[in-house]
Amino acid sequence: MSRRDRVKEKKIKKFTHQMQAKTLLVFGVVLLLMIALIARLTYLRNEDGDKYSKKVLSQQTYSSSVIPYKRGDIVDRNGTVLATSIKVYNLILDPKTILEIKKVNGEETTPYREPTLQALTTYFDLEYEELNKILIEKPTNQYTVMLKQLEYSEIKEFEAAMKEKDSKIQGVWFEEEYKRIYPNNSAASDIIGFTSAGNVGNWGLEQTYNTYLNGTNGREYGYFDAELNLERTVKPAVDGDTIVSTIDLNIQQIVEKHITKFMKNIGAKNSAVMVMNANTGEIIAMASDKQYDLNDPYNLDDYYTKSEIEAMTEQERLDALYGIWKNFAISQNYEPGSTFKPFVMAAALDEDIIKDGDHYICDGKQVVVEGIKPIRCVSRSGHGDITIEEAIMKSCNDAMMQIVAKMGRSLMAKYQFNYGFGRKTGIDLPGEEIGQVFTEEQLNPLELATTSFGQGLTVTMVQMASAFSATVNGGYYYTPHLVNKIKNADGATVENKNAVLSKQVISTKTSDLLRRYLYNTVESGTAKTVAIKGYQIGGKTGTAEKHTGEDGVYLVSFLGYFPYDNPQYIIYTIVDEVNDEDQAQSTYAQQLTHDILNEILPFLGILKSSDGITLDDDDKTDATQSDDTQQDDVQQDDTQAGNQEDGTSDDNDANTNDTNSNDETTDEDDGENYKLFDEEVNNKIKDILDSKKTQDNTGNEPVE
Repeated sequence: MSRRDRVKEKKIKKFTHQMQAKTLLVFGVVLLLMIALIARLTYLRNEDGDKYSKKVLSQQTYSSSVIPYKRGDIVDRNGTVLATSIKVYNLILDPKTILEIKKVNGEETTPYREPTLQALTTYFDLEYEELNKILIEKPTNQYTVMLKQLEYSEIKEFEAAMKEKDSKIQGVWFEEEYKRIYPNNSAASDIIGFTSAGNVGNWGLEQTYNTYLNGTNGREYGYFDAELNLERTVKPAVDGDTIVSTIDLNIQQIVEKHITKFMKNIGAKNSAVMVMNANTGEIIAMASDKQYDLNDPYNLDDYYTKSEIEAMTEQERLDALYGIWKNFAISQNYEPGSTFKPFVMAAALDEDIIKDGDHYICDGKQVVVEGIKPIRCVSRSGHGDITIEEAIMKSCNDAMMQIVAKMGRSLMAKYQFNYGFGRKTGIDLPGEEIGQVFTEEQLNPLELATTSFGQGLTVTMVQMASAFSATVNGGYYYTPHLVNKIKNADGATVENKNAVLSKQVISTKTSDLLRRYLYNTVESGTAKTVAIKGYQIGGKTGTAEKHTGEDGVYLVSFLGYFPYDNPQYIIYTIVDEVNDEDQAQSTYAQQLTHDILNEILPFLGILKSSDGITLDDDDKTDATQSDDTQQDDVQQDDTQAGNQEDGTSDDNDANTNDTNSNDETTDEDDGENYKLFDEEVNNKIKDILDSKKTQDNTGNEPVE
């Protein structure tokens, strides 16, 4: 054997039994150590798990409480706050901390329990038994809401007691949030709306501008560093934007005051008033009799007795609330009556169908469809020979029916559309209705005739106010709106809501004529009750016979502008089913308008004109011509105006008797004068309106 082979043989070793025994020994020792470690960990988890869990968690990044944002304010055009949010506090109970066990003189005790319970019952309206019950039933709970939306004045003494040296008040903290409040309670409730849980806007500007008003919550983050010092990182909340509305709270409250007074003294099913800037579409005031406390919007006590409320089903209660919350000015459809006449007259003038100074003969009725009884005028014996201006001044249905017959269905449909009837105006409020008008194909002779004096079609107040503004401001139609600008929480303007000029509906020449006609209607026509000495006011009265299936039911109104030479504002007043056996008296709407204007004109900066208006010879109305017949008309109007001042007049719309009127006609009451349709026509109009309501319910809008 070579030397090399002997060395190789020497290097080969075997795994002996002794080596196996040593390996097994080492493995056994390691296994025993692992078992011991597992046993120890299990013991620690069971005995001191919470202690070590907290220590581990203390090393981790964690999220603390949410920082709530403040919902933006709503203010009027002068900066007066209409809606705002104040910080409030929820009292939170932490039973686990209150019941924390401490060793005192070698004995285990709960040193925080009694001092904390005593403090809570001392500073807040809380019962000791109630608190103690929570501690017994929820000893490990760390979040129990005890009181909500406390103001700072209600918690500051308790907080001071908590911060005292050696205070044993523990396990109580205050969660911050914001509460929506309305400093003026019910003022402008139709416009503002209210909020529900979670800062959700309901109705009004609160709903329309909800995304602007809401901000973004902030959040506070914290972590412990290597020395277990708490480090905090705060992401601040972003507060909501402020909405600057177009309304003037002073004007709004004056309007509401007079509506309330009217409803208390006289009463009606509904009453509503709008004041609007004729040259921008800004709503200055918008109110109805259905005002409610925005701080308590679910309270029905002002409108129903306790027994009535208790007897309501949930759906009936909800319907009752909707009836109060609904904004009459944008959500109620109705037949406008004679306030619609200026639009028809303007269309005819603009299309050269008629000319200023044209005459028509009114014999008190008009046969529209052969075989159907004629539709009557408010003057049963007729107004005789009148100009188109006098047709507006005296509210002559007969002349209007003759004029619209010359226009035809195509032009009538065109101007209905241009004036915005039968579709939404685009006002920045939820719940706007569209009304219902006849399409060109539907404007048959009967429908054309009734449309000429505002019956058979339905409108909303905001449609009428916007259309009327265009009629008197030179023909320019502005989209109505309730917000001027939006500001951020720092007061910087983030968006301007400028006036939106939609179109020119009629020519400036036609607008000037209508403005004159309407001014003379207040001066010496059917609207004399509205007149205020020294002020230049124009407008038109309306008395609409409601087709409800019940006789003698009327909606009366006045739609006016001021001042004459440069219209700045319009006012629209509606009194629906006044509490009077004879409802067909537009004097109710006129007097309410008069009282409101008498107070708001100075606030609006409208100056008195000491001498009134002196019209140029070319502009003087035919009502002042020197022939005996026309002079008699004017004298008779003046006499009736005197009667109105004494409170003895009939409806001004019926105040239209001329030399052809006899004593019997003069003695007729207004309700009789305004029975314009015989039963057959009345039923036909009712059927048309009912079919429109059905169409509304199916969600179908009329063809434009």
